[in-house]
Amino acid sequence: MTPSATVDIGGLSDFVQPYRTLFRDRRLFAAFQAALSGILASGTTRLAQMARVAPGTGARPQAERRLRRLVHHDHQRSDLNADTLLNHIQTQGATRVAGSDEVIVVLDGSDLRKPHSQTLEYLDTVRDLRGQPVAGYRTLNAIGLTPDGRQTLLYHTLYSTLAPGFTSENTVVLQALEQLTRALRSAGVLRIIFVLDRGFDRLRILRRLRRLHVDFVIRARHLDRQTRLRPTGEGEPLHGALHRAPVTHVFELARPVKQGKRLIWRPTRTELRAQQVWLDDGRLPVRAVQLSFPTRPKGDEEGWVLLTSLPVSPGVDAGQVVRLYLRRWSIEDVFAWTKTSLGWEDVRLHDFQALRTLVAMSWVVAAYVFTLGETLDTPHVRLLAHLGGHVPHKNRPPGKKTLLLGLQRLAAAYLATQTARHWDQGVSGNDVLERLLGRH
Repeated sequence: MTPSATVDIGGLSDFVQPYRTLFRDRRLFAAFQAALSGILASGTTRLAQMARVAPGTGARPQAERRLRRLVHHDHQRSDLNADTLLNHIQTQGATRVAGSDEVIVVLDGSDLRKPHSQTLEYLDTVRDLRGQPVAGYRTLNAIGLTPDGRQTLLYHTLYSTLAPGFTSENTVVLQALEQLTRALRSAGVLRIIFVLDRGFDRLRILRRLRRLHVDFVIRARHLDRQTRLRPTGEGEPLHGALHRAPVTHVFELARPVKQGKRLIWRPTRTELRAQQVWLDDGRLPVRAVQLSFPTRPKGDEEGWVLLTSLPVSPGVDAGQVVRLYLRRWSIEDVFAWTKTSLGWEDVRLHDFQALRTLVAMSWVVAAYVFTLGETLDTPHVRLLAHLGGHVPHKNRPPGKKTLLLGLQRLAAAYLATQTARHWDQGVSGNDVLERLLGRH
């Protein structure tokens, strides 16, 4: 690829302009743009593969060295690191939902697994898909969902409990809640609803959510914690208090079930109970919704317990809480998509801070692909959808996977034409493609 070759993949240049403030040298900013294009086009965070397809970075050995220097903070004229990228991701995401009456924030973790690695810096212990301990790192991420169907990336951080200065996972979550609430309120969002999974029902987190004056729906893990039905009543385990509440509704729920890496939605007979309870020795009032699955195999029939700040009166209110929790599974789709299509688990950098920076860059790319789905009327997005295999349908717009596949096919065609031009100045890229396709 020639050093002067450039390509603007679907408006990426416009999307990353806010990141220009991190660079005091236009060439470094161009290298940053090329790195993002490399992640998009290659579908991986392996620097060698990124360098092969990144536009404008020069011959491959030099290109890989430039990308490596970029993510290792080897430039005094750059403020690029994981934390500055987070600030921009958060600001940009909040701007995209600015003025919304309501934003649902799905906050959840996803493990970056490196089971065969031994020398990466501050390797932590995480769980594989079977629940077995393996080497890796932890991430915390948030997407925002608006009533009109928009999705935006709002938060990303990667951390290790073994890194210097690490305090606790509670602190990581509390800082995320504070930053997200502040960013969305600054953007004029009127109502914020956090949707969190098991493990986020710790008392410190529940207290902080109350202090922030935001709504929440959290699936409870600690079902044996002491609970009161009145602020000054006798304590009893949460699951016992809910079992004494009457069943108010019986219905069929499309329940998400993981089968390996796949997520399927299985119709399940469900019984609903609702009860207001007081936690933290009667100081913290919350509402609880229990969904029982009596026809499930033994051990699974207990179902889910959801803690919420929202009303849980029988009927519409309790149903709203259940529907909000089901929105949580949208982030599982995002995790699966970013790992397979953007390859942030592929990262191979020994330096922990450089690794954090490169993974954060892959989430910048993810945030960009989110924006493409909002501009389906533009010719270049229609082209990407076509290249990704989308069949037009008025009720079925192209999704993130389709648009990213279209981007990668477009980038592959660009790479083919540029490579042909590099090999033989007398042969056009179109000629090479025509011959490879058997049309000559």
